[in-house]
Amino acid sequence: MAKAYQDSSSALSHFHAGKYYDSFDDFIKKEAVQYQNSGDGVSYVVWNVFYDDTGQEEKREIVAYYTLSTTSIPYEDRIRLDPDEAQKYNKEFDIQICGIPAIEIKMFAVNEKYQNLFYQYDNEDLPIAAWIMRNIIYHTNSLLTDVIGFKALFLHAIPEAESFYLKNGFHPMEINMKPLNSVDSEFTPMYLSLREIHMIYDD
Repeated sequence: MAKAYQDSSSALSHFHAGKYYDSFDDFIKKEAVQYQNSGDGVSYVVWNVFYDDTGQEEKREIVAYYTLSTTSIPYEDRIRLDPDEAQKYNKEFDIQICGIPAIEIKMFAVNEKYQNLFYQYDNEDLPIAAWIMRNIIYHTNSLLTDVIGFKALFLHAIPEAESFYLKNGFHPMEINMKPLNSVDSEFTPMYLSLREIHMIYDD
């Protein structure tokens, strides 16, 4: 069950993304509300809810969280001019800078307790993180259909997570894509097309 972030200090105190990932812990515990209020991104929390024998909620644990923000992936359309046009305009290519409207997954972290757990559903046995990523894709697709138009998901992958994102349909940037600079630019930019993307890049 994923819900838009609301402060719940007792539950948050038990969220740990793992050794060396304190920045993910700090974000959801200290920065997510301010981030949301400033318009920089909305965080969603995935809960594991426990019920007692009477069906009343007994407790809940944070399984994971993710933060979504709007963005654009700039890219270069490059069309080779014929020799006469190239000579006339003194350039080899006609270049236009365009942008792919996208939703950025700015943060995605799974509670250490759930990182090595698998869940079986409909004859598929996948890590919890993979099921949650499917839910993110499903969630954003529902926004695309009913709320706002965009064509792709975008993120910066930390080195340890690159293979995970590749397995879940993301791709490295194409040669003509020029992601906007951000505090995460040291990490690998990746994208997942949700709608057909048309680009021209002549060599």
